[in-house]
Amino acid sequence: MVAYHELDEIPAHVHPMLTPLLTRFITADDTGMAMLYKRHTVTASDADTMQQYLNADIVDLVANGTIPLHVLQERVHRVIGVKYDLGLFEDPFVSENTNSTALVEQHVPLTLEMAQKSLVLLENRNGTLPISLDSSGIKKIALVGPFADTLNYGGYSGPWGMGPNDRGISLRQGILSYLPDSVSLVSTWGAESWLYHSQYAVPAYAYTDLSGTPGGLTASYFADPSANFTSATPAFTTAPQTPNRDWGLYPPLGLSSNNFSVVWEGALTVPELGVPSVAGWLGAAVSPNISAEVFVNGSSVARSPATTVGNTLSNIESWVWVQDNATAAPPDGAEFEFESGRTYALRVELRVWNLAQKIENVNSVNAHVELWWNLAGREGDGVQQAVQAAEGADLIVLAVGANWNSDGESGDRATLSLSPNQTALADAMFDLGIPVVMVLQGGRPFAIAEYYEKSAAVLNAFFPGQSGGQAIADALFGTTNPGGRVPLSIPANEQQLPIDYNIKYTARAKNYTDVYSYAQYPFGYGLSYTTFTRAEFNASSASGSNTFSPGDTISFRADVTNTGTMAGSDVLQVYLLVRRSTIVRPQKQLVAFTRVYLDAGETRTVEMQLEVDRYLPIVDRAWKWVLEEGDYTFALLDHGGYDADTTTNVTMTCV
Repeated sequence: MVAYHELDEIPAHVHPMLTPLLTRFITADDTGMAMLYKRHTVTASDADTMQQYLNADIVDLVANGTIPLHVLQERVHRVIGVKYDLGLFEDPFVSENTNSTALVEQHVPLTLEMAQKSLVLLENRNGTLPISLDSSGIKKIALVGPFADTLNYGGYSGPWGMGPNDRGISLRQGILSYLPDSVSLVSTWGAESWLYHSQYAVPAYAYTDLSGTPGGLTASYFADPSANFTSATPAFTTAPQTPNRDWGLYPPLGLSSNNFSVVWEGALTVPELGVPSVAGWLGAAVSPNISAEVFVNGSSVARSPATTVGNTLSNIESWVWVQDNATAAPPDGAEFEFESGRTYALRVELRVWNLAQKIENVNSVNAHVELWWNLAGREGDGVQQAVQAAEGADLIVLAVGANWNSDGESGDRATLSLSPNQTALADAMFDLGIPVVMVLQGGRPFAIAEYYEKSAAVLNAFFPGQSGGQAIADALFGTTNPGGRVPLSIPANEQQLPIDYNIKYTARAKNYTDVYSYAQYPFGYGLSYTTFTRAEFNASSASGSNTFSPGDTISFRADVTNTGTMAGSDVLQVYLLVRRSTIVRPQKQLVAFTRVYLDAGETRTVEMQLEVDRYLPIVDRAWKWVLEEGDYTFALLDHGGYDADTTTNVTMTCV
């Protein structure tokens, strides 16, 4: 897929150095081709856009034969080749007998494994983690922050990255799975995830269906959007199911039409908040041409009328919108007093009319609904409530960071701090003098050096997905050992940017005179609950133990030993160090890495491969790809930081 940007003033779609490198077919991101004409202004018309992209005019190609037919044949061959590899010529359609629900269930364990393996331990002072309830004497844990009890899947996972939520596990749920009755947990949000009042999907655990089964409500589906719910017979009933659904272009399974209606019934239970109640909002977010009504204890509390635009907040709102709506209630949200631990009778009615235009695009959703709540504090007293809830706790787990409302596509930031409301919350928590374990979520680095230094431990979870809450809890309590590494350097403050690890010498020939010059956590950095040693680092290729040639694959090997008392993983990273060349080279460049999992005391020989033709050629002064002859020094490092010890290295000669 070709990107939107340009390189040296030439858009990526028509760049003569980039597109020839792609050996399969090339596709443009949504509207990417149109941008050549409308944004980059390098083409004169739609036809000219296609001519530049294909380096040929398709119409003239067919009409007068002046362009060789192989121009089209080559591109068609690439597409057909991929379809052939996928087996689409033998079996082009998805079988009608495919059980999509069963397929999803099969992948649920993978979502947990992925989240567990992606966690990065940034700080762990005095062995704070993993939490030992037996030896620590902990009797009360305060879970505080906008990500304490919300879901955070990341981009393109429903509005706000919180859907589907029926299998989602919040951090509160994950922590509760480890606590005995003798240890209490209070959870309170204390702040919004961004600069305005948002719509947060109610987690599935808060629901109970009519039979008393947790995890959802009892759903009755009708084949008529105008059905009389009192007298009509439902087409089918299912439970438990959450009223957070996205049917896309198709009707619900079991119905033949996109015109339908649903009633969800059961109960909603508020978690233990650490305060008697929280003033918030409750409502239903819907897409266009849908109406919804929410009933609590038999009374209608929130209505979402059918409109041509719906009432679901955009994932990324503009700065101007935020200034105008920062204190406004979420669209069609009803003021609601959530009493700590109370259970309410709940009923949600939804009516869907099939009026949406159907196009192949992420925005062509025919029907979407999300029952949401907001417990951040309607009266602006969220921080005070969080302080009240956390007082007397033995440990604070501070769950802060970013949602897709600030870290999504086109969500550019001028700062890398927490949002101002979360900053106020964090300051209040650290001021209590209680040990704080900070759990970060979000899709970007956070330049919050002060909080890194104050925290007893810091765990970075990024966008952890539907099983993220369980994965984080598993790491907090030592069921798993975090071993991920940061995929980009985390700055100490925004003024340091750019803070790339693979810098040229002149980028840091002189340090700043007013701020720290290097990353807070460099590329490839990450801690573990255990320790490792490496030995016998060496390299060879088919050309010999000290040489390599074009077409070779270099094999790096090292012996790794887990010298600690807990099973864990080590990430071996091989960097090419700066060398004499016809062009200026980075001080170091990652060329190979692997992750190895070892039991306590275990030793293993680990091997990494480097394809010479893929990773070592450069673009020379004549703008040609070349593999330079001469010496190449490869170092085995812990990370890509300026202070990484490069003495463990091997030198090979390209001949």
